[in-house]
This record gives sequence, structure tokens and C-alpha cells, in this order.
Amino acid sequence: MIVCGIELSGNDAIICLLKQEAGIFILPECRSTRIPCANPDRAEDLQYFQKTFVKLAEDYKIDQLVIRARQKKGKFAGGANGFKLEAVLQVAPSLKVTLMDASEQKANLKNYGVPISFSDTKLKKFQEPAFTVAFAYFAGKHEW
Repeated sequence: MIVCGIELSGNDAIICLLKQEAGIFILPECRSTRIPCANPDRAEDLQYFQKTFVKLAEDYKIDQLVIRARQKKGKFAGGANGFKLEAVLQVAPSLKVTLMDASEQKANLKNYGVPISFSDTKLKKFQEPAFTVAFAYFAGKHEW
């Protein structure tokens, strides 16, 4: 199973692919570490963003997208553009999308800690939230 962890930041979706086979986790190579949406206020740009994710999912045979959910209100609330990008991915007919909030992520990781230090993954530092949400998805499903 291949999961794509997603952290929405501004007009970008920062991604990390994580694959699990027979209890072993693999970080597949990916052509991109982030997918931008030039202007989330334009329908054409949102459609292009959605098509880019659909193509990525087809090319890498991604089974599940897991988006790190942001708070809707309060001090750490997400911005409007991030919610637009989130919605565009959720309504794509060929994508299977799950939102994972911070409390669910924390609970999953508490029961099944990450077996490797992030610095050993060779991923870029800005990909850490995407990696963590992808691993938390596997931890919550107990798929090892």
C-alpha cells in the first residue's frame, strides 16, 4: 500500500510518499516534494492542481491521500486557501482522501512510535509533517 502524506501550506501541498510491504516501510522516490496552486481564487488553477494530484496518484499507484487537517478556528486556524486546496482534493472522483487531525495523529503515534529518526529518512525538513501524517495513518490502521 502506498500513502501520500500531505501538509497544506499557503498555496502549496507538501507531499511525502510512504509505502508499506510486509511490515517494512519504504520511502519511494517522487518527482516532486511540493505541488503548488498558482492562484486558489481561479477555478482553472484549482482544476490544474486537482489534475496534477490525480496524475501523481496514477503514476505512483497511490492508494490513499492523507491530509494533515488544520483547525478551523482559533490561534492556529488554517487559511482560506488551504481549505480550498483541501476541498479540491476531497472531491476528486478518483482520489481516496482522509483528513487526520492533530489529536488522531498524536494518538496513533503514541501507540506505534516512528521506528526511524526523521533525519535518517533523507527527506527535506519541510516534508516532516507530511511524513508524520502518512506514518500516523499506517499506525492507526495497524497495517504491518
